[in-house]
Amino acid sequence: MRESRHRRLTRSASDRIIGGVFGGFGQYLHISANLLRIIYVILTIMTAIVPGVIIYLILLIIMPPDPSKPGILGMLHALNDLGKQADHSQTRRQLTDVEEKDIKRNERS
Repeated sequence: MRESRHRRLTRSASDRIIGGVFGGFGQYLHISANLLRIIYVILTIMTAIVPGVIIYLILLIIMPPDPSKPGILGMLHALNDLGKQADHSQTRRQLTDVEEKDIKRNERS
């Protein structure tokens, strides 16, 4: 019996390290994306790195993005969300009830 739902190969928005290419392949093929990444890294090293990088960039360009976070805008929104989370931890604090004291300086100054 065929599956009634039509599956599409898309870049993953949830299982991504760089562009979500292997996360998308993992979801589409129902296998671990980390296994695909390890195989890819081994093959890329064995082929002098450049062809593997070029293939990854081509896949990044031609694979459609996950519909929940479309294209480069989805990546920018994700980075923006990370920046907002970091900003909350570095908020400026205001001191209250602080006394100032004069400090005697060395007479030679």
